[in-house]
Amino acid sequence: MEKARKLADILERVRGGEDPAKIRQQAKQLLATLRLSDISKAHKYLVGTGMSLDQLRTLVYAFASILGDQFALLRANLSADHPIRRVLAEHEMFECFLADLEIANIMIQDTDELTELSSEFRRLQHITEHLQAIDIHDQREDDLIFPVLENYPCRSICVVLSKAHWRIKNMVGNLTMAVNNFRQFDPIQFKIQINALSSAIVPIMREHIFQEDNILYPVAIDCVKDDRVWWRIKQLSDEMGYCGFDAQPCCS
Repeated sequence: MEKARKLADILERVRGGEDPAKIRQQAKQLLATLRLSDISKAHKYLVGTGMSLDQLRTLVYAFASILGDQFALLRANLSADHPIRRVLAEHEMFECFLADLEIANIMIQDTDELTELSSEFRRLQHITEHLQAIDIHDQREDDLIFPVLENYPCRSICVVLSKAHWRIKNMVGNLTMAVNNFRQFDPIQFKIQINALSSAIVPIMREHIFQEDNILYPVAIDCVKDDRVWWRIKQLSDEMGYCGFDAQPCCS
């Protein structure tokens, strides 16, 4: 717990505005001996001090700024059939959809005459169909993975990330509603709405995926050593298939 307290102190310094690179250099001896489970213990310690979930969410990102990219290490340590592999694969696909959404939004903003038959609108419609699958992806985590991880030193991280799922679901739902009700919008108002939604969805989803890839799942793999636990998750997860890959193209 002493190591967790020291890490919590480091994170408080990051939250206070100190340069993460400078702090990382000063604390390199501690970070060199850090286990991923220590991150979870630090989360638990901070929650015990009365920190709010919103404050903790800020510190979740601070963990990443201190520890660096854990994604490559996580991938290297997972077997090809591990259930978290599927989650990571879906994350990578959603990253592609987010990049496409950015481009589609630029095209929408630049077009002079936008109609339901416009290639720009049809592209946006297609991407939106894919992004709707984030709801099923998050359901896999909320219903199958997070309840298991809450029995380990991952509960505080799961609470923060599960709360973010609702925010993302609402934003993607608003995007879907705007696209489906295109005819009810004045073209200029539609552009304003799409620009506002895209500008919010892209960074928030990217940050969320980054937190899961670089914090939650490395911690989970470090904490949950029983292969039977992951096998049970895999069996249930297999019934859901992959999320985000089966939207029907709207353009031929």
